[in-house]
Amino acid sequence: MRKVVLGLIVAMVVFALAAPVQAFDCDGIQLTDGCLFTATGGDTPLRDDDGYAVTNAGGVPMWNFVRDKDLQALGYPISGRWVEGPFTLQAFQKVILQWDSSNQRMNWYNTLDALANRYPHVDLPNVPPHQVLPEDRGVSDFAVIVRNHLALLDANPKIRAEFLAEPNWLNLYGLPIRYEEREVNGNPQGLQLLRAQRIVFEIWNVPAPGTSVGAVGRQNVPDKVKKLSNVIIPDAAKPPITASQAGDPAAAAPTAAPRPASTAAPTPVTPAEPTPATSAVPVSAIPGPRTLSRGLTGFGIQGEFRRPDDGRLADLITGAGLNWVKQQIPWQEVETRPGVFNWGPTDRFVNTMRGRGLNILLSVVKSPDFYKAEQSKVGTTHGRPHSPETLRDFMREMAARYKGRVQAYEIWNEENLSLEWGTFSDASYSQFIQLLKNGYWGVKESDPNAIVVLGAPTPTGVLNNSIAIDDAIYLRRIFDFNNGEVFNYFEALGVHPNGGPNAPDDRVGAAHHSNANCGGGWSTHPSFFFDRYKELYNLMAARGHPEKTVWFTEFGWATIDGPGAPPAPAKGYEYAACNSEADQARFFVRAFQKVRAESPYVTHMIMWNLNFQQVVPNTDEKWAFGILRSDLSPRPAYNAIKAMPK
Repeated sequence: MRKVVLGLIVAMVVFALAAPVQAFDCDGIQLTDGCLFTATGGDTPLRDDDGYAVTNAGGVPMWNFVRDKDLQALGYPISGRWVEGPFTLQAFQKVILQWDSSNQRMNWYNTLDALANRYPHVDLPNVPPHQVLPEDRGVSDFAVIVRNHLALLDANPKIRAEFLAEPNWLNLYGLPIRYEEREVNGNPQGLQLLRAQRIVFEIWNVPAPGTSVGAVGRQNVPDKVKKLSNVIIPDAAKPPITASQAGDPAAAAPTAAPRPASTAAPTPVTPAEPTPATSAVPVSAIPGPRTLSRGLTGFGIQGEFRRPDDGRLADLITGAGLNWVKQQIPWQEVETRPGVFNWGPTDRFVNTMRGRGLNILLSVVKSPDFYKAEQSKVGTTHGRPHSPETLRDFMREMAARYKGRVQAYEIWNEENLSLEWGTFSDASYSQFIQLLKNGYWGVKESDPNAIVVLGAPTPTGVLNNSIAIDDAIYLRRIFDFNNGEVFNYFEALGVHPNGGPNAPDDRVGAAHHSNANCGGGWSTHPSFFFDRYKELYNLMAARGHPEKTVWFTEFGWATIDGPGAPPAPAKGYEYAACNSEADQARFFVRAFQKVRAESPYVTHMIMWNLNFQQVVPNTDEKWAFGILRSDLSPRPAYNAIKAMPK
């Protein structure tokens, strides 16, 4: 019955609107056949003559439609137009309007239903997830379906009264879909939410910015969607334009001063206790994260380069046309006793790679035993420190030593994996933020120009405190902690896209180029697919930080094809038997093409790996990802990468 119900819901998008009473005047620059609204231009804050044009151009009567509508019902425009088949769409703060050229009428687009159906893994802050009511199963009478959904309003009389006070609620809001109450600051009803097809109602029962306690408000859902990349609203429709770009020579001067667009209130939480500084540099003097340029410029690879043949390895890297290298630095190998450091192998690596003109990313992992938080990790190669301030001291030393020679530092690695972190609990997320914060402070104290990358989680698809936390769930939890505090401590988000046996263009439910059947699966969860990085970026963008970039600090495809291969892949990496060396080469090249075309926020792609076939036995999982053989002769992937345009 799900298909029938969704069909009815989608069909509702064609219902036209009744006109509210308040006029929607031109607040900006009057155009011959419309208005350039300057209130939401925003992307160029130093000027007041850019924004979004609402016109009747091309026979689409967008301006005629909105000019007699209620500003509070629509909000200001936040995009230009875009076209999908017979429909022309434009996003406003509260709704997306859709002109149906076939039937010559304007519709309110079912934004939230479209998210549920087309982007099921997108998670908008403070928006309840979609649900299908059990009561709808087997029901074809639309009146019964409406009654089932209206019953959700019984849970909150205040929202019910506000919802039904609008006579045209079905066309404006759509059907109620889900009601939720969330705990905030110890109040189990701190935030009350109703998701409908096109809007989210909310009541904050605790103090929150931008609203009154107990008041019924409406979220600006399209504003949240706009922060995502190519989700419903195409990126190409987002840049504001000037009157001259609108092609209207009759444009007049602005008629009103620009006003900031309203936004949904963030979740208020109690701030954590500040971490005491461990140096003479005050925290107030440490610079905040920079906004980095977009576009793919970093073509790199990771390997083990602290070797006597590092010069030959550097020549192979530059010979392939790459410009970045990543080296993991085990903290425990450098700080051998508290305050005593052995920099020799790292010095040699930095000198060799910089001598070839390569940029360097150092990934810092593995606390020394004398700093470890868990006794169970003492004597092992992994684990976090008990006091995050010790990492600040270490990063300050490292960044001072390599200032101007190391361009970026990644703080920790796959921290959502128990092997790397330790046992998970509700405290783990705040503990990682404290670790990242101290790492960031240490780097910036010594080298303000160095880039700090949030250590990439691993795409496991597992949710088990003793094994791993799913990467999307992990990031959501650290992003939401303490009102997004973590965004103050990194410039780029590290990710590890892992295609397994799936080609870069495959996705859940559409693994057309996949080799997954060879291994008996590997296609049922988003973490098995290369495109997972888009979901992780959108989690960050949806929380108000679309400006931050994404770095692939490891990505690759494993194969046990070719000379020297083991008879079977390593446990947990069975899909390596599904990929041929030709697949590995083809997938790498396509991944670079795909990211360059689709994801301008991805600026660095660092492959995994160059030379681990000369470092580990063929039974080790790292062996299968190498693009050089144990004698450093090239596998097909190396030659394909070398020939690939950069």
